[in-house]
Amino acid sequence: MSLCVLIVLAAAALALVPAGAQAKGAAHTDLWATVNLCDTPSRPGAVGVRVSIPRERGAPQQWARTRLQWFDGGARAWRLVRSGGDSGFARIGIGTRLVQGGTTFTFPLPKPGARIVVRGIVDVEWRDGTRVVDHARVATTAGHRDPKDRQRRVSQSSCEIMR
Repeated sequence: MSLCVLIVLAAAALALVPAGAQAKGAAHTDLWATVNLCDTPSRPGAVGVRVSIPRERGAPQQWARTRLQWFDGGARAWRLVRSGGDSGFARIGIGTRLVQGGTTFTFPLPKPGARIVVRGIVDVEWRDGTRVVDHARVATTAGHRDPKDRQRRVSQSSCEIMR
């Protein structure tokens, strides 16, 4: 399959899956996730996902769980990466301000001529102690680049790893 066809299929699949937040958290305009590291020469096979989580009324703690999905071109669907593609939930904020956090996953490099396209799915929870008071899910999107912030010099909706 050519690179152009794969990119078109990935873009079509992204259009089918809601890229924005779900649940009550959908009202948050500062809630987003992006691919900010993608198979660089210094980090081959690495995929970084960055998330921005706004504070919520009542100052609950901000938690995030990042999972990776790979694009199955045959089925034209995103599938969860089953091994090593789940960060688990981690607290990234105490609820007093907008926070950002990130996770980097590393893949074994594909065989020459092969490629894999991945993206991030982030589950966000605002918690009061152990009680979840709100939640949302966001898929990675482009458009969050900030050349002044070394964590956001890159902002992509997905990452293609190929050799």
